[in-house]
Amino acid sequence: MSSLDQYSLCPCGNGKKIKFCKCSEHLAEMQEIHRMIVGEQNVAALDRINVLLKTMPSEPWLLAMKCDLLLQLRELEPLEETSAKFIRLQPDNPLAKLYRSLVAIIRGNTEDAANLLLQSIADSGEQIHPMTLTVAMNLLEFLGQRRKMLPAILLCEMLLDMDENTQSVAMEAYESLITRAQESSLQRESLPSIIDYDDAPFAERLAEAEALVTAHRISGAKTKLESMLREFGPQPAILQTLLHCQLILTDEESAAGTCNKLAAASSLPESQRIYYQALAYELAPASYGITIREEVVVYSIEDAETEQRIASCKSLMEVKVDELRPILDALLQEEVPPKSAYGLIAPVTQSDSSDSYVSRQGTWMAYYGKQTDKPARVVLLEAFDGYRQELCAKVKSELGLDGLKRELIESFPVLFYSRGMNPLIATKQIPEERQASIKDLAKTLMTDEVLNLKLDCLGNKSILESAGTSENRLSLQALLLLWQSENMGSLDDADFRNLHKRLQVSSPSLPSSSDVFDTVGGAAYYWTDLATIDPQSLVQLMQSALTRGVTSMYSAYIAKAEATQWPEELKLSAEYTLLNLKLRISGDAAEAEKVLARIIEAGKKLGVPVGNAVLERFEILSMLGRQGEARQFLESSLRENPNDPALLRFVQMAMMQQRQMAARSGGAGGIISDPTGGNTDPSSGLWTPDSGNSGPSGSGGSKLWTPD
Repeated sequence: MSSLDQYSLCPCGNGKKIKFCKCSEHLAEMQEIHRMIVGEQNVAALDRINVLLKTMPSEPWLLAMKCDLLLQLRELEPLEETSAKFIRLQPDNPLAKLYRSLVAIIRGNTEDAANLLLQSIADSGEQIHPMTLTVAMNLLEFLGQRRKMLPAILLCEMLLDMDENTQSVAMEAYESLITRAQESSLQRESLPSIIDYDDAPFAERLAEAEALVTAHRISGAKTKLESMLREFGPQPAILQTLLHCQLILTDEESAAGTCNKLAAASSLPESQRIYYQALAYELAPASYGITIREEVVVYSIEDAETEQRIASCKSLMEVKVDELRPILDALLQEEVPPKSAYGLIAPVTQSDSSDSYVSRQGTWMAYYGKQTDKPARVVLLEAFDGYRQELCAKVKSELGLDGLKRELIESFPVLFYSRGMNPLIATKQIPEERQASIKDLAKTLMTDEVLNLKLDCLGNKSILESAGTSENRLSLQALLLLWQSENMGSLDDADFRNLHKRLQVSSPSLPSSSDVFDTVGGAAYYWTDLATIDPQSLVQLMQSALTRGVTSMYSAYIAKAEATQWPEELKLSAEYTLLNLKLRISGDAAEAEKVLARIIEAGKKLGVPVGNAVLERFEILSMLGRQGEARQFLESSLRENPNDPALLRFVQMAMMQQRQMAARSGGAGGIISDPTGGNTDPSSGLWTPDSGNSGPSGSGGSKLWTPD
């Protein structure tokens, strides 16, 4: 920590140096406390601050230093109390707002946290307080954990317009957010630009609201925009500006309502209306009726034969208790683990011996044996629609649970498209000649399940029942966009085009000559017209899709790239990108290894890091039983690419493992250990006995088929 003198920034947080701040008369006391903190005497420093506060209870520099110490000491309750006093006495102090924002983050209140952070930035002017970045990064991390991706993206974009240090950290956070392929593409691209409003009667007032947004005075802009809506009605330009304010303040429920109004705006192009309707569904799925209900319930068991019936029930497949333990502990607050855990399965094909050959995974169940103070119990995740409902009813009947005391533990809203994530489970190796047909069967079953779920947004009709109806046309288009934007891997663009035909709705096709992303955000990956796209735009689209894991479009991009006559200056970049796309959809390990070899060579020519591709090829070679070739390849790659970041990290981790093993055994090991873990094919929706050590998930997750 640097020394504290009259030319240091005043601890009070007003942005002035001590010499020019009214706190300067207390420099000696500041230096005394500062020396204690530098000497790691935090408790003594805190005691000294408390003594001074008895005679100077309103001094902002004392309150600020106390907040800082309490934060370091992880004293949340006193921090909350002190920061409340700080902001009460100094309501315009940027630092006071930062501490209150941090407390709000810790308490899980993202709306207050974002609002206070933005107010602090606005009050700071050009020179923001150094703590701003700390608070912003904590808020971004919390938003990411809560899957509030679009608010986080907009906050990152705001930080990217600030000073160089803030930009650097914000860019890392931004890259981390956009590469989270498990999140919807709609939430990992910024909002469309506001439509032209120059000739509108509200133009001047809207320009004033936009100026407030630019100055980070978001709450003031939001209040002004809401007033304008009351006066001028749901004008798209006003709504679009308001949407940005609501999202950056992390108010997703209100933002969803604004999206819904934009979807109803007939003056907007149909593509934008579909986009906004899908975004409304994405931001508030339960409120806008795209979820179905599932419940975790407990049945108390008195019949001693129930455990025997569980063991003989063919609709149950035992899984490791540890797979369900986290959710059971969270829901039931039990110290004792369940005696056994199961996945509910329904056979879809049979082998020659009439045994179940391929089964469909449903929900899960856990069995607790009798305890001193509790009877034996069955904990079941019950579904109320589709084949999972039928499966639950069958198992309950076979186990004799019907009519027993039923205790509701938790009710969960489940997103409609998640029903397309339940894999098929093969109880033995699938013959090679049948693998393609089984994959097709998996796709058909999962698709039909989603299409036949009844949704509130369709008037309690299923997607299939709503096909061809004019009143549900926009909703169907939005549901298909949302489904595809999740990029779950089992369906590609051709499948979604067939779904559009099946449901008698069109899919927008926007020319690449326009800025499609600026028009429809993340929907641009699916709606950009590939028939007329120019080579430069195509390679950029492919690269962006790779970064964000837009898997459903990979096959379409590959087909277009292979049919494109690339100009000389784009050939190498296009080849490198195309090979990476092919790798991500490859279902054969031997083929993937060859593609990786070509990726590494193309990467070297382009001058881009190839370490990740090297490590991936090393793993596949090892998995294929070619350990000698794998080790030789890795050693030569380390020599040829001594400064590659991924390879440097790999060597550091390997050396750390070596030292740990040597410490445990008292001997020396090799420098490089074999880290093979095997790859999975995210598109198949299958798990087979040769997929590795881990069996199918009992929680409805997706243990997937591994290429053999």
